[in-house]
Amino acid sequence: LCQGSLPELRQAWQAVDNRAHANSFLPEEAIDHALRGWRASRHTQAMTLWFEDALSAMRSLKGIGATHLHEGRETDVLTRARLRQIQLAWPQRQGKYPLTYHLFMGVIERD
Repeated sequence: LCQGSLPELRQAWQAVDNRAHANSFLPEEAIDHALRGWRASRHTQAMTLWFEDALSAMRSLKGIGATHLHEGRETDVLTRARLRQIQLAWPQRQGKYPLTYHLFMGVIERD
């Protein structure tokens, strides 16, 4: 994943407690810089998944193992009141809850 991933999750949590609840991802330029000097091909793609509610979107992250925070994980419990705040703050489109990923895919070749 690269910078710009999970903006809906970030927006919803920011309305609740203004703390980071998602990892930071490198911008495409930083990844490109790391690939300099290598024979590499790369492709980026934005992908949005749609859910019936915010909790389903958050559970999907757990389902792919993306709930580990590299820094700053708090031990606060997700109460019903906090979940309701997240649900209300999550940007919706036509009654659905989007979750957007910015994928960075590449191949590094060697001799």
